[in-house]
Amino acid sequence: MPIVRDGRNLVAGLIAGDSVNPLSSDNAYIWIGSATADHAPTDAHLTATGIGASMEDGYPTTATNVLTFRSVFTTDEANFQWEEWGIKNINTTGATLFNRKQEALGVKTNTQTWQMTATLTFTT
Repeated sequence: MPIVRDGRNLVAGLIAGDSVNPLSSDNAYIWIGSATADHAPTDAHLTATGIGASMEDGYPTTATNVLTFRSVFTTDEANFQWEEWGIKNINTTGATLFNRKQEALGVKTNTQTWQMTATLTFTT
């Protein structure tokens, strides 16, 4: 799961105590998009128009060096080929993209509800 530069800067800002929106239960959103472009460290958004969903109750969770995010996309949301995903810190203009992963996950239709769980493991 590649972190993008803006995500790296978000972490640095949080450590330094800057006024930034954390990836908390109130602020974190999983975004889904349909583009197949490779990841680039300079990605600031998903490369296709996407849609974000807020965290399920109790997420994100933390454990030793692991963050887990979970969102649910209802029958009215994200009905297209899922080709990319990322986590943003708010669901509005000016949000910071933390990571972006290009990954074919299938086609979601309007008769389905999908749950997306992203587990991020940090290693040294």
